[in-house]
Amino acid sequence: CSFRVTEASYFIERMVDILAIKLGMDPVELRLKNFIRKDQFPYQSALGWEYDSGDYHTAMEKALAAVDYAGLRREQAERLDAFKRGETRKLIGIGVSFFTEIVGAGPVKNCDILGLGMFDSCEIRIHPTGSAIARLGTISQGQGHATTFAQILASEIGIPADAITVEEGDTDTAPYGLGTYGSRSTPVAGAATAMAGRKIRAKAQMIAAYLLEVHDDDIEWDIDRFVVKGAPERFKTMTEIAFAAYNQAIPGLEPGLEAVSYYDPPNMTYPFGAYVCVMEIDVDTGETEIRRFYALDDCGTRINPMIIEGQVHGGLTEALAIAMGQEIAYDENGNVMTATLMDFFMPTAVETPTWETDHTVTPSPHHPIGAKGVGESPNVGGVSAFSNAVNDAFRPFGLTHAQMPHDHWRIWRTAQQLGLHG
Repeated sequence: CSFRVTEASYFIERMVDILAIKLGMDPVELRLKNFIRKDQFPYQSALGWEYDSGDYHTAMEKALAAVDYAGLRREQAERLDAFKRGETRKLIGIGVSFFTEIVGAGPVKNCDILGLGMFDSCEIRIHPTGSAIARLGTISQGQGHATTFAQILASEIGIPADAITVEEGDTDTAPYGLGTYGSRSTPVAGAATAMAGRKIRAKAQMIAAYLLEVHDDDIEWDIDRFVVKGAPERFKTMTEIAFAAYNQAIPGLEPGLEAVSYYDPPNMTYPFGAYVCVMEIDVDTGETEIRRFYALDDCGTRINPMIIEGQVHGGLTEALAIAMGQEIAYDENGNVMTATLMDFFMPTAVETPTWETDHTVTPSPHHPIGAKGVGESPNVGGVSAFSNAVNDAFRPFGLTHAQMPHDHWRIWRTAQQLGLHG
């Protein structure tokens, strides 16, 4: 894996499990003891980073309750006793991981050493018909940006999402932005979309006030229209306002209804998650069965749960591949030995287990809609959970650490080295 955070999270999570062994503690207990508390946010780290928001204890406790962690540990102990009596050749491993990821690159103040403005942008134009077009500098590779950005804009200006066209990635027409990477599309470009929508709504309020013959302060926003306070029967919809913007002379206002926003985030966002993997291992063959995988993610405000679900499923499947088989191997002459899909593990539906997903919601306090980002998170937390499960299964026999990838051959060899083959 070449992604920066996965390796760092893997290292931390393995070290926490190893420390738990040395201290004679349950790995969950050690994590709970060292979490930042909810009342400590925003939290300034020793390296100067400010964690925006979090509720780590609630997330972990929800995950433990969902899988019946105490019950799993009892079952694991019973299975170990049966193994020692010779009644089974399969062990149970329980892997727990908890991660916090830093996403949403900018801000400019943190990244100006790169010589780049780490903002992103959105340009919105409302047509006289009430439909709209939004142009952004990001690009989707399957994340569903068009749906997400249309939903953000729909909630801000009251135009149905299916009446909003989203154009991405065309550098001839889109405003300047840093693009798609590092789970930054929703935290940065999504924020720019919301802010541009609010500029549209501010101008629309002045137009509506003129049409209703009241002061700007005498009307209020209600889903898709401006309503006169105390007189809900008097209103102007966004469609009516858009038509008037192009076809009526509004004193003090230019014709048209469009806006552009360049959003430089004041801080990064910090999504987090708690994952639990339950694995059965056949010590005689090295085969593994993922009996259960529970993934709880907190990405702040959830704009489209179905898109989030798809992102989590994809990330966990890649985490499975990284932890349980993917390797770039070389022979003594430096030739790559895993250059084809015959040798490089790519999970199919056959190898992929059922993913159980869940969430908590801790909005980012500085983001216009509280969103944090989620695309990379399952890869970050998933690898550690798989590896911790393998190591946990062999822990009673003196194993401290087995290196990834945990393919069948390496697991079989670990069992042999621990004297489990008789």
